[in-house]
Amino acid sequence: MMTTHADELILLSESVELSFDTFVELSGLTPAELQLLIDCGAIIPCQMTEISSLETIKFNSHYLISIRKLVRLKQDFELETNSLGLMLVFLERVRTLELQLHQLTNQNK
Repeated sequence: MMTTHADELILLSESVELSFDTFVELSGLTPAELQLLIDCGAIIPCQMTEISSLETIKFNSHYLISIRKLVRLKQDFELETNSLGLMLVFLERVRTLELQLHQLTNQNK
C-alpha cells in the first residue's frame, strides 16, 4: 500500500512545476516510461523547447493524479509500456469530465 505524505498532498492540490527527477519519484514511473509519454505527446512539459534537456524540463503537478492511477493500472493488469500513452489520455479525459460534472452539480445547488 502506498503511503501519502503531507508534502505530496500539497503538490496534488496545487498546480506547481516539478523537475524530471521529482516527477519520476512522485509518479512511480520509470524515467524511460516518462520519456515515452513525452515522446507520444501524452504529457506535455512546461515550456519545453527542442534543445531542452531532462535536467531543465518541468512538469505540471496536475498530471500526478492520473499518472498514479496509470501506474496502478499498469501493475494490476500487467499493461504493456506502449499502451501507457493512450491510457493516460483517457484517464485525463475522464478526470476533466468528472471535474466539469462536479462544477455543474455545484452550480445547481
